[in-house]
Amino acid sequence: FFKKMKTPFSNQFNSGQDLKENLVYTSKICLDVSNIIESTLGPSGMDKLVIIDKDKKLITNDGATILNSLKFSNPIAKILVEISKSQDFEVGDGTTTVCLLAAELISSSKILADEGFCLKDIITNFKKAALISTHLLEKLSLRPIDKNLNSFKRLLISCCATTLNSKLISSKRHVFSEMIVDIALSVGEGFDRNLISVKTIIGGSLNDSFFFKGIGIKKPFAYAGFEKQKKKHYYPHVLLLDIELELKTEKSDSEAKINSILKYKQFIDAEWSIIYEKLDKIIQSKAKIVFSKQSIGDLATQFFSERGIFSGGRIPTDDLIKMQVGTGATILSTINEIPLFCLGKCEMVEEKQIGNERYILLSGCLTGAYTIILRGNSQKLLDETKRCLNDGIMVVNKVLKNQRIVGGAGSIELKLSSKLRQYARTLTGKEQTILGKFAQSLEIIPKILCKNSGLDQLKILSALRAEHTKSESWSGIDVENGKILDTIEKHIWEPLVIKTHAIQAATEAACSILSIDSIFSD
Repeated sequence: FFKKMKTPFSNQFNSGQDLKENLVYTSKICLDVSNIIESTLGPSGMDKLVIIDKDKKLITNDGATILNSLKFSNPIAKILVEISKSQDFEVGDGTTTVCLLAAELISSSKILADEGFCLKDIITNFKKAALISTHLLEKLSLRPIDKNLNSFKRLLISCCATTLNSKLISSKRHVFSEMIVDIALSVGEGFDRNLISVKTIIGGSLNDSFFFKGIGIKKPFAYAGFEKQKKKHYYPHVLLLDIELELKTEKSDSEAKINSILKYKQFIDAEWSIIYEKLDKIIQSKAKIVFSKQSIGDLATQFFSERGIFSGGRIPTDDLIKMQVGTGATILSTINEIPLFCLGKCEMVEEKQIGNERYILLSGCLTGAYTIILRGNSQKLLDETKRCLNDGIMVVNKVLKNQRIVGGAGSIELKLSSKLRQYARTLTGKEQTILGKFAQSLEIIPKILCKNSGLDQLKILSALRAEHTKSESWSGIDVENGKILDTIEKHIWEPLVIKTHAIQAATEAACSILSIDSIFSD
C-alpha cells in the first residue's frame, strides 16, 4: 500500500479550519508510517518481508532498513524516514524508537490543538521538554565502576547484547556481543568501526562464524599460473596498485603504416617491452604480495608465479582501501618508482578454503584491522546478521567514548515521564498541560513493548508508574515472564547517547512537521 501510495495534496491550507484539517492529515500520515514498524520493536518484535523488486527480497526488523526500502512519495513520511536513517548513522540503534516517538508527539499535538492550544505554544514547549529530558538523562544516567578489565568488558557486552536482543540473531546475542567486545578491547582507544570488515559465506551455521586480526578478501578472478603461486608468505612486503598489468587490444580502431618487416617487429616488441619493464620494477621493489584494482593478466600472473610472488587483480575498491589502512601501504597509480615506504607489511598472507569459498587472509596487520567471517544457510540470513552486527559495533563504539548507561526495557522512558510530570506540576497554565502531554508521549515505547509481547498494558504500566513515582528504581518490563524487573540489576543496559539522540531527533522532526501550515503541489 505504502509503496504505491499516491498522497493527495490540496492547493493551499490557510484558514483556521483548513489548518486543523492539515494537522489531521499530517497526524494520519505519521501514524500510518509508525504502524508499519511498531510491531518490530523489542525482543518480541516481528520481522518484515520487503519485496524490493522481482529478484530482490529483504527480511529484517530494523526500522531504518524497512523505511528506507519503501519508496514513500509523501514529504511528511520522508521526514520520518530521514530521522530514522540519521539515528542509524549516528548511533546505530533506536531507529524504530525515534520514528514511533516522533509520530506519537504529532498525535499528541493534534489532541492539544483540538483542545484549543496554539501550535506555536506546542512547538515551543515540546522543545523545552526535550531540553529538560536531555538534562534529566544526563543526571539519571549511570557510569558503572570499572574495578578491572572484566567489569568493563561486562559493561560493553551488556550494552551490545541489549541491542542485539531485539534482532534476528537474539538467540546468539551473547556470542556475537563477546566477539565484538573482544575486538574493541584489543584495539583500545583507537577503535574504529571502519576497520572491521564483515564477510558472508553461505554454508554451515551461525555458530561457525569467527573473527581474526587482519583482512580477508574473496579470492579474485585468476588467470593461468595463479594456482602455481606460493599460497603462504610470512612477513611479506605488500604492494597495492591501481594500474593494469595486461596486454590488451586497443579499444578504438587504429592504423599504423609500416615500411618494412623489421619495423613491424619493433612495433610489436615495444608493447611487450613496456609490460616487462613494469614487471621488472615490481620485482626490484622486493614485494612478495601484489594486489591491483585493475586486472593482472596471464602473462604477469605466470611471471610472478615463477618468481615466488603472490598476486591478485580486480580487487574491489573497499577491500583495497582496507588493505591500505591495515598494512600501511600506499596505492600507487604508477610504478616508475616504488619507494620502500610505499610498501605495506603484515605477519602472514595465505589463501584458505572457508566453506565453498576460497579467501585470501592478511593476518597480523600493523593497525587494528579485523575481519568477521559469518556463516549461515541462506544469503538473506547472512545479510540481516551483517546489519545486526553493524548496529552492535556502533553501540560498542559509542559506549567506549561515553561510558554512561541507562536502563532498557522501557525503564528510562517511564522514569523520564515520571520526572517530567513532577516538574510539570510546579508550572501553571498551558505549559503544565503541554509538558504533561510530552511526558505521556514517552510512554509509547513501553506500551508497544507490552503490546508486542502480548502483555496487559494497563496492568504493567500502572504498576511501573507507581514504582517510578514512589522510588528511584530502574523498573522495566520483563517481556518473557510478564512481570517487572530491575533493568540495572539484570544488566539490561543501553548507552545514554542512544536515548539522548532519539528524543532530540524525534522532537526536532515533530516540531518541523508541526510548523507546516500550508502544503503546495505542482
